Amino acid sequence: MNSVNDNALAWRPHRAGRPAAVLLAPVLLALALPAVALAGPTVGELRTVCARAIAAGNQGVDAAMCEWYAVPCDCKLTRPDVGWPRWCMPASVSVDQAMLAVTARLSDAPDPGADAGPVVAEILSRLYPCDD
Repeated sequence: MNSVNDNALAWRPHRAGRPAAVLLAPVLLALALPAVALAGPTVGELRTVCARAIAAGNQGVDAAMCEWYAVPCDCKLTRPDVGWPRWCMPASVSVDQAMLAVTARLSDAPDPGADAGPVVAEILSRLYPCDD
């Protein structure tokens, strides 16, 4: 005769490989994160995402990604180890205005496969040069 407890045991998943997976998961995650954290879009990918964002009325995930990469915070560009040009966006310029200005100039970039980070920094430094 089957009792409630017998049926409950029948539904338990097999756990034989679980300890190994639990031990390996943090190691695999630690190895993958640096590459993912440093990866950014290419100029061509950023152009595509920003075009979709503009077509969607600057709303949604594409707009957020476009803003993140086309108008990065100044902190990313002024770190001494990056070596990218500085830029100083005036308070009178909105993020949306800067994003549209950068997006318009991305089409002038000669290599769509190039890392968008330094290209965007160069565009921003020309649009909004610092006074120092």
